[in-house]
Amino acid sequence: MSNEIKTNTGRVVGHWNGDSAQDLMTEIGRIKQGLRQENSAEYLDSRRMPHRDQLPADLLDFRAYHLWGCDRQGACLVGTNANRIEALEKVRSFSLIEHH
Repeated sequence: MSNEIKTNTGRVVGHWNGDSAQDLMTEIGRIKQGLRQENSAEYLDSRRMPHRDQLPADLLDFRAYHLWGCDRQGACLVGTNANRIEALEKVRSFSLIEHH
């Protein structure tokens, strides 16, 4: 699995090794700031982050809110702005609620 973080156009703008959700949050923040400074129309898609294989199968289609990735210890980066880290079990329990 590649560590590359790519924009919607496929441009490599960063990397994440899957070890730490905190590292992913920092890297996404850095990338988003860079894209703003470039006045770029490119964006990041939470469903195209590296190490999606670390997500449990029952969360692969999770749609309640953005799920950017989960690290090897079960911490998950969530939220539209990739600014919250929640335990895998909390995300999983929220996925059991019916959302409209």
